[in-house]
Amino acid sequence: MFIYHKIRLLQGMIYRRICRVLPVQMNIINKMNIFLDSKYAISHFAEIFASRTYYPGIELFKNPPRGVLDLGAGEGLFTLLVESHMRQRFPGAKVKYSLYEANRQLIAKIKDNIRFAGLFDGVHIYCGAVGERSGEVDFKICRELHCSGIRPLDQVVRVLRVSYLDVEKNLSADSLPVPELIKIDIEGSEVDFFENYIDLISKTCVVVVEFHQANTSLERWHAIVSKSNLQLYEVTAQSGPTRCEIFVNYANLNRHNLCLS
Repeated sequence: MFIYHKIRLLQGMIYRRICRVLPVQMNIINKMNIFLDSKYAISHFAEIFASRTYYPGIELFKNPPRGVLDLGAGEGLFTLLVESHMRQRFPGAKVKYSLYEANRQLIAKIKDNIRFAGLFDGVHIYCGAVGERSGEVDFKICRELHCSGIRPLDQVVRVLRVSYLDVEKNLSADSLPVPELIKIDIEGSEVDFFENYIDLISKTCVVVVEFHQANTSLERWHAIVSKSNLQLYEVTAQSGPTRCEIFVNYANLNRHNLCLS
């Protein structure tokens, strides 16, 4: 058994190095396919689909959210996770998705994943940083791609100069609904977003967020979150200084769940 386990680990290590030329196709549900073609894609898929980090927040909805905001979209897999739930639980639901990613190299991958999943309508993809409402900032690309960000937690290999995008302005300009589900994975900029978008966040139902204690104390973080009338629902994962938390505005969620589809 020990030898078999070691062989499996070796096979996995080898595959992660050749998956770019021999990608694996994952069929999530009917007509929703994801191609894993890099170590980052495999890691991202495992975090989103093979753990319970985000599931509890999605399952709180008894009616489909009209709008979903995916901040720090990576390769867009959180959006596909939500859409897979919608197709199974609410067939025919038309959800509007807004995806933000500062690493411009990932934008093409997001578009590919959206296309392969058959999700053509109702998706808006924006390339830029979020947190502040205007200006520019250095976005650091890390050796471990998922650690990249404005305040990265890993060795930096490259720096991109990116513009901050105004999320509320884009929602208005593109005639998108107020997001009832928000996912935030922006590597340390989550505090900036909460401080600058209190009104927007106070209108949502559920927020799932990756919080980095290296930059802000947990006590200060929860004090900032409480200003948006959110309550902690569950801590779904914790690794070192990073916590994955789900927050709920119960008044908004109950009102939404009581509405007729």
